[in-house]
Amino acid sequence: MNSENGNRFTEEGEDSLFLHLEPDTPEVMKIKSLQGEEYEYSDYLGTIEYSIARHFYEDDRQIKDKDALSALKNIRKNCDKDISFFKHDLEKEITENLIELLEEEPITHHEFKLVIDYVLEVINNRAWMEDEQAYLKWATYFMGLFTEEESEEYEQSVKKFAANLGLSSKHADLMLLKGNEDDYFEFVENYGDDEEGELTEEELIAEMETKFLSLTDAEKFDFLLENGPDFYELVGLYISDLSEKGEFGKIQELYRKLIEKYDDFIYLYVFMGGAYVEIDPALAKSYFEKALKSLDKLEDFSDSTKEVLKDTLLDLIDKIK
Repeated sequence: MNSENGNRFTEEGEDSLFLHLEPDTPEVMKIKSLQGEEYEYSDYLGTIEYSIARHFYEDDRQIKDKDALSALKNIRKNCDKDISFFKHDLEKEITENLIELLEEEPITHHEFKLVIDYVLEVINNRAWMEDEQAYLKWATYFMGLFTEEESEEYEQSVKKFAANLGLSSKHADLMLLKGNEDDYFEFVENYGDDEEGELTEEELIAEMETKFLSLTDAEKFDFLLENGPDFYELVGLYISDLSEKGEFGKIQELYRKLIEKYDDFIYLYVFMGGAYVEIDPALAKSYFEKALKSLDKLEDFSDSTKEVLKDTLLDLIDKIK
């Protein structure tokens, strides 16, 4: 953002994102998510992420990922407000930089909301790393704002964290270089074999599952109680394994303890429904309905993600009927 535009925005405060957004069209409204469309919207995504990273690195090293989430949610909700409405410097910086871009490359209201939703998901997808600044540090590293010494220090911290979890160096590389995976189970598309023999996506996922399955039942149980929502796919894997063995008593014990500890664990409801769909359809339906009910309470899910999940759950419930 150049200083001339920044001063104009700050002093006058009579410009808003809304004024630079185009009307939605039926074709645009069909877009549910920017997954797979990142390249087309890279200017907007990059502008937001760079604004956040720059603010963190140069202005406020004390902010946390939750502050970036809050800023984006407020901008999304109040995109029709003048810049002067936003009281936090991070919100102003993101808004000003987006307006500069939109003056040259406008998009519609719906596309704007999808852009915000996408970045919200990227930030949330770093939460499993157990660092309140996990996304901020990654974005600063990825944008090249760290000094060489700071970058090396960050890389070492990520590799150490991965090693403590028993993850391979390939996982550590993905954690450093990629920011839009749902977690380390969903790896960058087409990351496969090459002449140097890198692991395929399937092999990386299998590696993590193998490590989990090698634990004793007690270790699996304790691990999921401590980390369930962050490793929800392993919750599903374990419930599926118990279901195949007919150990529904253990399934219920795990469910009861997880639900006591974590409110509105939507994926747990889904996994439970899947475990009972064949042997007790009525019970399975009740779990899917609980998942549907909890969906509206999940503030960290984007509207597009909620819509997809809602359609899926309604379809499952309808099939049981």
